[in-house]
Amino acid sequence: TVTLDAFKSGGILGFVEISIPYDDYGSVVTVAVDDYVPITAEILLSEQKLLSQGPIQALLVYLLENASIAFAADTFYLDPSTTSQTAYNPTQLLLSLSNLRKM
Repeated sequence: TVTLDAFKSGGILGFVEISIPYDDYGSVVTVAVDDYVPITAEILLSEQKLLSQGPIQALLVYLLENASIAFAADTFYLDPSTTSQTAYNPTQLLLSLSNLRKM
């Protein structure tokens, strides 16, 4: 949380929520990041195959690998203000970590 707090104070992101549902026994973790400033650049670079992960994804991969935890990760870019694809302007990063297990 120290790094996330530094990102917040630097204006890179807004609110962060980490959710670990009880009914999945810790095998799924969701990380939601609101007002994520680098989201547009991250999407464009990933579409062009110039970026495999952004700073938040890289941080989570680093932390989990250092803790010897295997996982699968999916990244979603959301626009919480609409469901219309024509007015799509994502500001929220949603990371879904699943199949978490000790290596």
